[in-house]
Amino acid sequence: MSVARKYVSLFTFVLIPAIFCLLAVPSARASEPSYDGKPLSEWLLVLEEGHTESSERDAQAAIRQIGTNGIPTLVDLLGVYDERSAKRVLSKLHNKDLTAYFKWDENPDSRTKNLRDLALDGFSILGTNAESAVPQITKEIYSDEAARALLAVGPKGFSALTNALNDPNAGIRGLVIRTIGKEGGGDPEVIKQLLVNTLKDPDINVRMDAAAILRGEAPDLVIPVFLPFLDVSDYGRCQSEVDKALIYSRCRVAADTLGALGPAAKVAAPKLFSAFTNVVCGTNEYLIKNLTGDLLGSLGKIDPDTAREAEKFWVTNNPLNGLRQGYTRTLLKNGKELIAGGYIHTEFPTVHNRNLSSAELLDPKTGKWRETGEMTTARYYHMATLLRNGKVLVAGGFDGKTSAELYDPTTGQWTVTGSMHNPHLNERMALQADGKVLVYGGGYDTYPVLGHELYDPATGTWTVVTNK
Repeated sequence: MSVARKYVSLFTFVLIPAIFCLLAVPSARASEPSYDGKPLSEWLLVLEEGHTESSERDAQAAIRQIGTNGIPTLVDLLGVYDERSAKRVLSKLHNKDLTAYFKWDENPDSRTKNLRDLALDGFSILGTNAESAVPQITKEIYSDEAARALLAVGPKGFSALTNALNDPNAGIRGLVIRTIGKEGGGDPEVIKQLLVNTLKDPDINVRMDAAAILRGEAPDLVIPVFLPFLDVSDYGRCQSEVDKALIYSRCRVAADTLGALGPAAKVAAPKLFSAFTNVVCGTNEYLIKNLTGDLLGSLGKIDPDTAREAEKFWVTNNPLNGLRQGYTRTLLKNGKELIAGGYIHTEFPTVHNRNLSSAELLDPKTGKWRETGEMTTARYYHMATLLRNGKVLVAGGFDGKTSAELYDPTTGQWTVTGSMHNPHLNERMALQADGKVLVYGGGYDTYPVLGHELYDPATGTWTVVTNK
């Protein structure tokens, strides 16, 4: 073969494909449809940013002009679920502004959602003109934006969305129910019937989604769905933290949803009361602190009388149930333990801290608590110590208290004794060798240590030891 022929062959083998590749690049970059010199993605950004009403109108008009030619781009954006798919779509569109828009949010999930929102805007503007995209959108029905896009394109999209209620994936069924319930998109009676049918869904989360939406229209149907989720007795037996979280969240959703029904859910009041007392009497501090408020709040909306009984039970039952704070514990000479004062944060009838004057005695032989005489003053973050004569001295507390009182175990009663010269809270109280009591140290937030004081049980008076 001649040298000339070799060069011709080389040209044919190497250069011609290269030329085709170069020609193909502009073609690929031009694949995104444009209007008035701007590609679709730029118009979507203009619409999203919405600096002026005129710019929004221009963007909407441009998207309508692009029409169904923009469906492939919208579907691509709708299918962005992670960083990888986002990079693929962004590189395909070659829109620097869109890339910057994607990167501005530090949360990866929010970034991908931003792109899907752009697609949703596009489909909402095209409306029924984008019905041909229903099969493609349906393939992407793993996000709220895709489900809403189906509703946006009209009856065919609504039909496809309702067909997804037969999907074996419970997550998709729940997504469909939440979307239809929030957005509508069809005949209200048809939607209601779909929701009612879903109350029999095999997945409890899907049933709860449907019931939460139906609560205002069919309380008699939704109440039985939620009642079983008020049972928290299995919480302590769960080995998995995931299972514990599910029990907690379902109970909370059930309580909140039933509470939203108000008096119409009065039939659920006994179950709510039972759940509340089980939590209060339990030993799980997480449930006590995070679930009791929801249960009591729901009872208040459904049946105020039962709620008052629940709050009374809450305040008086078991002084160390995890709700009582700021109290004192003193070991008496007879071996019993005295719990005095403190406060309980309550939710009914209003959110407040209920300051306590009550006192309780623990009998170590039985392990049970019983009420004893109440203090003359409700106090918390106070001080207490056992005197040599067997009585208990309690003094000070929050809100600038200077008062003091004595508890007599033989009578179970409290009597007022001399007041301190300065208010003291959360400080230390120590019995001295001579039987007197020294208050020292402590302080709390904006309450500084004002000085040390000495109490004389013989005279019932206080003496300032140091001033600060």
